[in-house]
Amino acid sequence: MLNNYFTIREVAEYLNRNISGYIINEIYTQEKNKLLIELINHETKTEKILEYSVERGFNYLLLKDNFTKAKKNYVNLLEDSSGEKIIRVGLYNEDRAIKFEMSNDKQLIFTFFSNKANAFLTDISIITDSFKDRADHINKNIQEVILPKNTNQIIYNEKDPVDAYVKKNHKLYGDLYMKEVIYRCKILKEEIIDEIKSEKIEKEFQLTHKELDYPKFILYSKNTEPIISLIALRHLKDYESREFENVHSLIAEYLKLRYRHDKTETLKHSRIKELTKKIGNAEQKISGLKIQLIHCSDSENLRIIGDAILQNIYKINRGDKKFSHLQDTGEEIEIKLKENLSPAENAQNYFEKYKKQKKSVSILKDKIIFMNKEKAKLESDLEKIKDMNEYKILLKEEKKSELNKNDETSRFRKFSLNSKYEVWVGKDSASNDLLTTKYAAQNDLWFHVRGAGGSHTVLKVSNKKEDVPKEVIHSAASIAAYYSKARNASTVPVAYCEKKYVKKKKGFKQGSVVMEREKVIFVKPVLPVVK
Repeated sequence: MLNNYFTIREVAEYLNRNISGYIINEIYTQEKNKLLIELINHETKTEKILEYSVERGFNYLLLKDNFTKAKKNYVNLLEDSSGEKIIRVGLYNEDRAIKFEMSNDKQLIFTFFSNKANAFLTDISIITDSFKDRADHINKNIQEVILPKNTNQIIYNEKDPVDAYVKKNHKLYGDLYMKEVIYRCKILKEEIIDEIKSEKIEKEFQLTHKELDYPKFILYSKNTEPIISLIALRHLKDYESREFENVHSLIAEYLKLRYRHDKTETLKHSRIKELTKKIGNAEQKISGLKIQLIHCSDSENLRIIGDAILQNIYKINRGDKKFSHLQDTGEEIEIKLKENLSPAENAQNYFEKYKKQKKSVSILKDKIIFMNKEKAKLESDLEKIKDMNEYKILLKEEKKSELNKNDETSRFRKFSLNSKYEVWVGKDSASNDLLTTKYAAQNDLWFHVRGAGGSHTVLKVSNKKEDVPKEVIHSAASIAAYYSKARNASTVPVAYCEKKYVKKKKGFKQGSVVMEREKVIFVKPVLPVVK
């Protein structure tokens, strides 16, 4: 609505009252798509500055209350207007363009056409300079750029729906006022136009025009982009509204709210995109885990094969590659064998696979539960973000997200055991080193699996004087066992000690340390249950 004809008409009248008699001191730009016009009145010794924006969706001409000119990085433009006195401000060609009439038949013209907003300096209607695309406009007649308005008679087509009829005949009013007229007529926009509807609509436009000749200055808002209007809008009766003294105050407040709204939407979109990506990643992981679970779900079949080999051990020789076995169901199956193993060793090989897969089923189910809860939390966060419309709250969320992104400790896996204790686990040699050398306090407990490769695991201990409960130590050790090469074992020996007894000696490769005064605990490799 900033570039609506009636809004521009009011801006022209407001400027005519407030800057006629002022002299253009300087015109320059220091920001893309914005022009600044310094004005001075020698009689009253007052100075003013106008800001003209050609930014799409932010096309306006507004007096600025406070402004400081940059000391550098600005460019002077339309220089032939400097020193010229503004005699009168009005509409050019009764269209969406404002003209500053100056002496010697010079004019400064600001246009408000959505894709072609520009400022032109003319001398007897010939363009001598322009803000944008100077080479394309120089020496042209201004009327070649701003064509006279179409004053055709009412176009009537009985096949047109109401909204098409209105757009054909009353485009000048803009979408907002056209929508209001249709609403006031109590006609649906999809209805087909007829003579009675046409007469009703034309009468309502006449009444609306009279209202616009004696405007109000209203700002509507409702957790959406704000809307400005020069009449009371009945179709926005559910919106909050505020009335202003003049069009200048209305536009100034609109721009403030619009900038805030757009910043809010940008932040919101960024967080939604980030969370949506994380949810997608979680879904992929869950899908992968489920595929692994299906693969491991035939563990019972491995046990049956092992039993079948033992039952027929006298029929099998070392070096056999396969063995045919008739099942109780009458179905014959072919069992693959390893040539270098004896029949008993082949059976044992299948039993070990059976144990590992059976163990994996339990681990995979736990991981699926864990990832589903992580996904549910992300989805909950996403819904909260979608409902947020306050810039400050979204900014706080964005800063929290940025902190997490830049947080070096995000390189570790973290598990909360209870309100007091948290376990941090390295993901690779580099993060193992970082955890042990930088993020483990001297009194934290440090864990590592005995006799197998694995991640450095640290139990964070905040109270030095308090003994760590045995069940907490047991849980931390289980996590260390889970993130080791001994994950599939039934029980694993895990060594632990206070971090101050963990030494990284000169020349040790990344992730390598030695322990002193360690204790050993036997645990089952498992992750804690997420509550």
